[in-house]
Amino acid sequence: MTLEEIKRLVSEGRYRFSQKVQSFMEDGFFDEEDLRHCILSADRIHKKERDEKRQDVHGMKYVIIGRDTHGWLFYTAGKVRSTEDGRFYFYITAHQADEEN
Repeated sequence: MTLEEIKRLVSEGRYRFSQKVQSFMEDGFFDEEDLRHCILSADRIHKKERDEKRQDVHGMKYVIIGRDTHGWLFYTAGKVRSTEDGRFYFYITAHQADEEN
């Protein structure tokens, strides 16, 4: 899975959130547009690792660092899943990123 493929899914609105990410949004830490902007502004996948749950396409999790809607570095980890309706990006976790990343 390439960053361009993940960006396409997100730009088409084909994404979902973990309960953890949903809780962070409900608590006001960030909103859906910050998550979208992070992926769409990213220039590379920072890390790929095997997904121990194996519930995803290609068996991988992806760490992507981009910018939120305020221009701050923002960290997301996610994976691509598939259903009978097609593929979607699943946000596992998200938060402000350290400048060192």
